[in-house]
Amino acid sequence: MSGAVLPTIREVARLAGVSVATVSKALNDSGKVSEALRERVDTAARTLGYAPHASARSLRSGATRILGLLVADITNPFFLKLVEHIEQLASAAGYSVILCNSSEDAEREERHLGMLLSQRVDGILLIPVRDSWRGRIGALARLPQPLVLVDRMLDGLEADSVTIDNRMAGYLAGEHLLRLGHRHVAIVMGSPEHPIARHRLDGFREALATGGIALDEQLIARNCFNEEAAYRAVLALLDRAERPTAILATNNHLTLGLLRAVTDRALAMPDALSVIAVDDLPFSAIMRPGLTVVMQPSAAIAEAAISGLLDRIGGRAPEGSARAVVLEPRLAVRGSTAAPPRRA
Repeated sequence: MSGAVLPTIREVARLAGVSVATVSKALNDSGKVSEALRERVDTAARTLGYAPHASARSLRSGATRILGLLVADITNPFFLKLVEHIEQLASAAGYSVILCNSSEDAEREERHLGMLLSQRVDGILLIPVRDSWRGRIGALARLPQPLVLVDRMLDGLEADSVTIDNRMAGYLAGEHLLRLGHRHVAIVMGSPEHPIARHRLDGFREALATGGIALDEQLIARNCFNEEAAYRAVLALLDRAERPTAILATNNHLTLGLLRAVTDRALAMPDALSVIAVDDLPFSAIMRPGLTVVMQPSAAIAEAAISGLLDRIGGRAPEGSARAVVLEPRLAVRGSTAAPPRRA
């Protein structure tokens, strides 16, 4: 209650009829206390609404039971799912989570990291922003706490990581379209300098090559970093004299731009155009037709990240080289893909 005076440990001791030292031992499991006395102390603490001071307790134990989670962009539906799974798993293990949204801003990420260090978090989960800040690799390498990279790797940093096989994600999409009979396909992607986008392109190209199809460079829309950029790129693809029969979007934001462009051009999926995406959107399964996607195993990623971090915190992970967990994506076929339309 606002303005209320918080009860003190002395008041708990007075109500329980024991010493302050006994209250401290009973509440912190730091000494021999009989069950009867422990029950009296617990009852008194609950009656008064007393809780041990977290900062003081962490100074004694060296642990805060708090994890830091830095997310590159909280508006990304895939990252939102990861956050939900991570928080649930951390809570089940007795940890609280401080969530920081970097909004793909390097300065914000650096500032958030400093805040988490000041809060003495026990470990950090980092989905890094695309652009670096001065001294980032060195600062992360010198962290006193365990660190696990999630979804995105950082060149030059030896750290535990949990990612998916992004080459396989692109391959699954290309293989699916190839089996349907598509030969004239396009891809909408971010920067080829970014490893995730590049690996998904490489896998897509590789799958098409198994069927003797060379991906047309004119049908690769590069450097699309948001929904609006993807929207404009897809409109340009659809306005070509020979438009593609299928388009792959390599992440959630680009998928939204792709779907908006298809709607504005009044093209029916999959009769006029097949659409496939990497990452599942909240509405992908309920839209009509449903959206065919290559799904990332968000629950498994979160579980591997949390278990790996807690192993490091608890000293259960072997010292030495960083551990890299790479999980497999899977294809979910829905109604937005089909055989290409016959040309007149």
